[in-house]
Amino acid sequence: MSQSDKDGGLQDWERELLAPHRWGRMRTWFSDSPELWDSQRASQEHARLRELWEKAPPLSKVSKEILKSIISLEICNWNLEESILSLCRAIGTSHAPKIRIGHAGSVTDERWRKVWAYYLALKAWLPSSGRITGYQALLDICDPESETRNHVLSMLGEINDLKQLYVERFCLNFEYWIGGFYPLGSPQMKAYVAAVERLEGEISKLDPDPEMLEWMRLDGKRGWIEICHHKAFRRFDIQISSIGSGKWRGAIPYEGTDGLGRAETLEKYLAPIEEWIKGPAAPRKSADDDISNRIQESLGKRDDSKLFLAAMLVSLLRSQQIAARKRAEKRA
Repeated sequence: MSQSDKDGGLQDWERELLAPHRWGRMRTWFSDSPELWDSQRASQEHARLRELWEKAPPLSKVSKEILKSIISLEICNWNLEESILSLCRAIGTSHAPKIRIGHAGSVTDERWRKVWAYYLALKAWLPSSGRITGYQALLDICDPESETRNHVLSMLGEINDLKQLYVERFCLNFEYWIGGFYPLGSPQMKAYVAAVERLEGEISKLDPDPEMLEWMRLDGKRGWIEICHHKAFRRFDIQISSIGSGKWRGAIPYEGTDGLGRAETLEKYLAPIEEWIKGPAAPRKSADDDISNRIQESLGKRDDSKLFLAAMLVSLLRSQQIAARKRAEKRA
């Protein structure tokens, strides 16, 4: 049975719309709080987008590329705002986006260099039996002002055996991220797993409290960090400062409400797109500012293909905006 048969012949965009990390997420997250979730919302959103899809002519090759980029963008992306602007220009001009949109593909060389700077600073902090290592040569390229290295050193504090083990353990995760995620069964993954088991065994001998170690797991749960995430570097700091203080979040306390700010930022971009979709007769609610004007000018003249693409962009991000806001409100 093909995938299309299993899911009722849905298009890729429909599967994304209803996926657990989009509109499908609401039922799971808010099942214990029905007042926060209308069970009909996902089906209504699907029906609305399906109607726009059917009105639009078959998408051109370029429009399909734009749609693929729209599907790739999520609220957690580090370059969210610029990506939305780029997608609006792409929709308006019927040209592919000028930048890479979403996930690891969106990470620029500059951002990779900052990731490398963290990794190299940690490796350079670890003791060496030789007087000179090769880490500084690369740090001079990735961190020429030593800003990241000094920041990392300030969080780690005085060296001891347990800190060394934790730092090496965390460096394994850096290598995994830098390597683009090791394929299952690959030599890299086998070496990673073997090293993790050995290091964690040594750590357990010195640290009876497993909480900090649990936050270093690469299982998609607690310790999961992706370089494309807008909070990646904050999460690096949480990990490193916890190692330095000897206690999980011993230096950086838990917040849990930053989703409110993220949702507010996103609204500045979604509101003008929605107004453009509704047409010039609709009352304007978005701010009359540079962002709104740029978005509506970029989208240009409305047509059925543009309306579907713009509505799809708003819908996918709106689902995640609602989830981010509600999670933050519950935590607050």
